[in-house]
Amino acid sequence: MMLTRYQSPFVTGERQPQFGDLCFAIWVCKRSWAELIQGVRDNSLKKEVRFLHWFGKLRNWKRATVIFVDYLANSLKQPDLFFNKVEGSKPTSMNNLHYMKIVLMSKLYKTMEQAMDTPFGEAIYDIAAVGEGEGSCGFTTDEERIAGEVAKRQYERRQELNGKQRN
Repeated sequence: MMLTRYQSPFVTGERQPQFGDLCFAIWVCKRSWAELIQGVRDNSLKKEVRFLHWFGKLRNWKRATVIFVDYLANSLKQPDLFFNKVEGSKPTSMNNLHYMKIVLMSKLYKTMEQAMDTPFGEAIYDIAAVGEGEGSCGFTTDEERIAGEVAKRQYERRQELNGKQRN
């Protein structure tokens, strides 16, 4: 959420990340929520980010950026889900990360700090499990995914054969 709040290019994808962006993102990702808030409040983050910036000049920061992008991509992986139509439900218009925080707090009884300290990938799976328990979605098994791919290929073949018969 903090990387989103400060419009980090690692999250927004709006521009190529620079070395300072990498330093800030590393600083954010290695802190708990309470440490993040304190670092922003008392500006200690500036001193630590400057240290990372200075220390990083001794290293290959472009390779570090690639490694960090891989780290983020792996942490953002989501389960394959199917969604059921739930009577009376409506889509939410709030920020997805804020929604996730609220669900973790209201459904799993986490404090705000615990919700914010939950790794993103874990939060996704927790929320999906809650959704499955409530009947709004379910995890797609490997067998179901394979069966779906087979059915899709068969449908496409039938469409192709039907198109040839008409001509």
